[in-house]
Amino acid sequence: MAQLCSVWIPKTANVASKCDQIVVANVNNGQIKPHGDVPPTPEELAAITAWLEKRKMSLEDRAIDDIFRAVDHLNLTTHWAQTKATDEQLELFTDQLLMTMHDLRMVLVRKKSDRLNRD
Repeated sequence: MAQLCSVWIPKTANVASKCDQIVVANVNNGQIKPHGDVPPTPEELAAITAWLEKRKMSLEDRAIDDIFRAVDHLNLTTHWAQTKATDEQLELFTDQLLMTMHDLRMVLVRKKSDRLNRD
């Protein structure tokens, strides 16, 4: 799924609330498409490119944080299942969770094996 961002600039230096869209930028592939009749200036393109790089890094950091949060949630789920869950509650999600964990385990084992075989 492409992440598209519109880039706006103020029409005048005094009125920041009135802006013109100058480009549409695709965060995933770095594509910058001018919007309208006037292409962005080299300075604007440099600023947009710098912003895109910062945005990509921010999204990558957020994705890693999401994985660590998922690990925390799995640990909390384990504790809850062992200490508080009723049979009825466990029945609601056990099969789905087991299949998801099986798929994840298969991918992680394959990726680890690939890394070890490369070395």
